[in-house]
Amino acid sequence: MKKSSFVVFAALAALFLGAVIPGYADRLRGAITAEYGTTSSTFGLDATPYFSVPTQVNSASDFILSGILEYLPVRRWPLELGLAIKGSLASTSWNLGAPPGGVYDSAPPPGYDLGDQIHIRGGWWALAAMGTAHVRLGPFVTLDGAFGYGPYGYFDVNYWDDYGLVTGPVVQGSAAFPQNAWGIDWSAGLSFGFFPIVSLVLDVGMMGPDFVSGLGVAFSL
Repeated sequence: MKKSSFVVFAALAALFLGAVIPGYADRLRGAITAEYGTTSSTFGLDATPYFSVPTQVNSASDFILSGILEYLPVRRWPLELGLAIKGSLASTSWNLGAPPGGVYDSAPPPGYDLGDQIHIRGGWWALAAMGTAHVRLGPFVTLDGAFGYGPYGYFDVNYWDDYGLVTGPVVQGSAAFPQNAWGIDWSAGLSFGFFPIVSLVLDVGMMGPDFVSGLGVAFSL
């Protein structure tokens, strides 16, 4: 993450928390969710002379942990409107398949293994400032929505193969693995409030580079 982006979001978060916590703590809500995310991107990977994956459409499967802090200035039954800061940290995994020319094996007799597959593993972070809305559908069920914008970026991205023949870093900052990109983030879902201050949350949406679906808990502060 570029220093300028981090400073901007840290400053906004500090102003947000400093403004609302002293007098309006009863209007704060937090949530922690575990999410599954997917994304796809068109790229190739060249590590000549060991292997070369041509440009193709590749897909990722990601595990994501997200946290959100929300302030609700409008609370008029059945509608609540708010402002929120959301952050996510993800582990990402890509399968690029078997390169057409195989993967070089230096063990005697040296040659190319045509069945060996190439994978990419790494992580990404994302932050978003969001507007939120909640519509109570009954005493225990609420329809939730959020829409916002923020930065995201990949880190520690490396390739490896099934047989342990090759490994190395993937160039970051490219279109496929940007270190500092910006995008629209949104979510929609349902929360089930069977307990006084804790709710079960089910949602789908976009966060960072991924389409996500998740399960978590929300709690009043």
